[in-house]
Amino acid sequence: MQTRRLATTGVALVAALGLGLTGCGTKTGADAPAANGSASAAASAPADALGELTAAAQKLNQQSVRIKIDSAVLSGGGVLDPAKKSGDMTLTMGAQGKFRILMAGDDAYLKVTGLTGLPDKWMHMDATKLGASGQLNLMPDGDPGGAQKMIKSVVDVRKTGEGAFAGTMDYTRTLSSDKDIQALGDKAKAVPFTAKTDAEGRLVEFAIDTSVIQAALGTMTSTYSDFGTAVKVTPPPAGETQEAPAELVKAFGA
Repeated sequence: MQTRRLATTGVALVAALGLGLTGCGTKTGADAPAANGSASAAASAPADALGELTAAAQKLNQQSVRIKIDSAVLSGGGVLDPAKKSGDMTLTMGAQGKFRILMAGDDAYLKVTGLTGLPDKWMHMDATKLGASGQLNLMPDGDPGGAQKMIKSVVDVRKTGEGAFAGTMDYTRTLSSDKDIQALGDKAKAVPFTAKTDAEGRLVEFAIDTSVIQAALGTMTSTYSDFGTAVKVTPPPAGETQEAPAELVKAFGA
């Protein structure tokens, strides 16, 4: 369960499952390649870089978006509409099964395939009971795209090129109640990331090098595209749904 929680924690930090992000992290203090592949531009003032990244991330709270996630232990994606609190995400975690998550307002539906011991039906959960840092709380109140959570976790950031950023994150800033994260100690306080924005100043890629936390996690890369795409989520039929076991809600809700 710990590897699964750490993997989904990386996703939750940048929205998605919600901003759910990450890719090629860089070591603190090293220059990352510019978005166009040329040599890195001179680093801008940290405050300027943070301001630009903050503005880019906050745009994810304003439009529907298509998300793609790639990492060593988790891959998948889907669509999210923060304004309507609706979403449809599918995540594959190898031998740990495939997770499909539907969000319709305050209702969350989870279906797991390839993993024994869980119901075959859709499992319904009240998203308001998953907690601010819940693994399935894709769109928390006040921060539906997860932008504020992401920015709060940034320790430092610098601009490395046109629309390109690099820096470090501190997971403990936004997941202070997560026992697995707290048990990691200082490892969770300096996690490298890179980010890219498009010509309109929107975040289009966020990469977190989670291998510094646990080698098996590797790097998680989330890309954002198809801004403004239509998101239509239809809750599963009542006959195909049951309430999620309390143990599962507890596992994903803290």
